[in-house]
Amino acid sequence: MDIGPFDAKETILEGSDGKVYHSQQLRTLTPYRATFGYDVIVHVGLSLFMHCRSEQTIIEDLAHNNIVISQREIGFLGKKFIAYLAIAHEQSRHRLKRVMASRGGYVLHLDGTCEKDSPHLFTGMDGIAQIVLDNIKLPSEKAERLIPFFRKIKRQYGDPVALVHDMGRGILSAVKTVFPGIPDFICHFHFLRDIGKDLFETEYATIRNRLKKHRIRSLLRQRLKALKKEMGNDQTAFDCLLVSIDRNVPPVVAKLAPMAAYAMIHWVFDQSELKGYGFPFDCPHLVFYRKLVVLHEMVNAQFGVSKAFSGLWRPLTKIIEDPQLKRAASQMDKKVKVFNKLRSVLAIADPKSNKGLNDDGDQIDIKSIEEEVKKFREEIISEDAYRKNDDY
Repeated sequence: MDIGPFDAKETILEGSDGKVYHSQQLRTLTPYRATFGYDVIVHVGLSLFMHCRSEQTIIEDLAHNNIVISQREIGFLGKKFIAYLAIAHEQSRHRLKRVMASRGGYVLHLDGTCEKDSPHLFTGMDGIAQIVLDNIKLPSEKAERLIPFFRKIKRQYGDPVALVHDMGRGILSAVKTVFPGIPDFICHFHFLRDIGKDLFETEYATIRNRLKKHRIRSLLRQRLKALKKEMGNDQTAFDCLLVSIDRNVPPVVAKLAPMAAYAMIHWVFDQSELKGYGFPFDCPHLVFYRKLVVLHEMVNAQFGVSKAFSGLWRPLTKIIEDPQLKRAASQMDKKVKVFNKLRSVLAIADPKSNKGLNDDGDQIDIKSIEEEVKKFREEIISEDAYRKNDDY
């Protein structure tokens, strides 16, 4: 990248023993018989995987350095970058081991992730140094598939000081087999997630399925398209709407009704209040249902002013009068309050935090957390409404 394209003239030496000697300097610039240097490969890899840049943008960047490259070659160099990175990581394991030993050892965090039916990407990470030790693609998180992976980590880095993971049966069984006697901890986040699912996953599934049955999302999207055409681009009317909202005056003027309805539906679909933790911490279907209830109240207040509102009244009324939806939402609201209290007590994934998965939780010592959890549990046990309900 410093000089652009160049022709290299290499003198190859052969010793009396028949051993061939290549130019080491040339080998530090570019892989053997490769067209692009290591620095170009690194630039492409970081651009793709760290900065999420498009292939076309990378081509334009490299053009400024007098490097002409095709889109297909960008994709190939991206794969090459991953391969070289894996090799470099493997060759660095002795240095990594020394670094971790100097810190008093390592805490092995274990977790996997997947999307729907895709393979699981399972990772082992040192929680102290924040170094990924190894990862592997697996069809499932069964113990017989995890045991060889755990044994490889143990062979390369020795026994960890402790382990942290979720409550998956496969992980629990594999850890017991490979790391017997090592202090074993459950991650608070995963612990909370499993409790939340046990507590109100049934009600949440009911809300999701009933909303799907009513086809309310597709109906509202169709209404948005129709309203957009009806609104046109009347800036004056739009300014009036903003003024009325600013003064907390309901926009009842017929001309503003389509804009008001359009804004209301957009508000229903907006889920910026979610924290990014995923279910059960975030409950997008419940949030959506609650907003539909508010939208129904708004439509009732504006009913008769314009067909923009009357067109929304019937489908929303069906939602509001659905007994299964109403009962599931009511039960879930109560359970979510209890769950949020436990989140605060455990000092992780706090409902008031805006950091999402980047939130490390409050730096409270484990003994204080233990005492708060005991108080929370006593409170649950002491109240009949909770004690007589198996869910709690």
